[in-house]
Amino acid sequence: MKLKVLVTGGNGFIGSHVVRRLESAGHPVRVLAQDGTSLEPLDGLEAEVVRGDLMVPPSLESAVDGVEVIFHLAALARDYGPAQDFLRVNLGGTQAIIDAAVAAGVRRVVLVSSVAVHRLDKGGIPDGHEDLPRNNLSMPYALSKIRAEDALLKAHTRDRIEGVIVRPGLFPFGPQDRTSFLPLVQNLGAYRHVSGGLAVICYSYVENLAHGIALAGETSEAAGGTYVISDGVKITWKAMMDRICDALGVPLIRRSVPFPLAWTAAALVESASRLLEHPPLLTRYRVKVAGRDCYFGYERARRDLRYEPEVTLDEGLRRTVEWLRKELKKT
Repeated sequence: MKLKVLVTGGNGFIGSHVVRRLESAGHPVRVLAQDGTSLEPLDGLEAEVVRGDLMVPPSLESAVDGVEVIFHLAALARDYGPAQDFLRVNLGGTQAIIDAAVAAGVRRVVLVSSVAVHRLDKGGIPDGHEDLPRNNLSMPYALSKIRAEDALLKAHTRDRIEGVIVRPGLFPFGPQDRTSFLPLVQNLGAYRHVSGGLAVICYSYVENLAHGIALAGETSEAAGGTYVISDGVKITWKAMMDRICDALGVPLIRRSVPFPLAWTAAALVESASRLLEHPPLLTRYRVKVAGRDCYFGYERARRDLRYEPEVTLDEGLRRTVEWLRKELKKT
């Protein structure tokens, strides 16, 4: 069945892949793109583009008109910054989309959230699932995502709209990733493993992730559900970085620093960044992510959405590096 859909942030990294996946399934797609943002990731696609701003609710009216399902990906996604900024965009923007959707008679909103809602304590999360406590309240980004999830679940329980929450794996990557994978490769010379890179993680190759997100909008049984969409592969940071280096054809990374040293360095960098009013180059959250297990499978998504990853890690890395080489030639 064809659905008229809206993808907020559809010209971003993950959003553009969701648009591509939805178009390939035959759904007419509209994209809400913020003024001034590039539409290059949508090259070759047929999606209708509407310019608007989550912080300006009247600008959302034309975007949601006639839509059946909204995929809400637009967000402020960083691991550091003032709480009010994240709450304004991630909570306020989500509430604005919910309100606009309800007013327009939209049936479902799929919110793309984050596994960062779960706090990485000393023991890490070696085998996580969707029902773990959402307790990462001290991290502004995570707090804003928890509150955004709450807003959608509240609207769902009050029968205002169907709500579905999707949390990507810890490390999403793939073509068009200019905010994570591209800087990682550009700064490989400075990369250091934390405690040998032995922490176990879960990743989401972006085309697999887009497949899972699309299913969350298409599957009737998903209403009210929360789903992690990962590739379901347990891998250490060292093994992941080795595969990335192999795909790039560069030497493997041997350098490592102990967790306590990395933690202290990150705390000092954060303090200096506050004085200089400049984003920190290293944060304690990044040290946690690099040094503590954070694995989530996709058992619930398999059961309810019939989701299965379609692209292997090696093939995903090959496609990502192919895009990366073209991108580096341009820059």
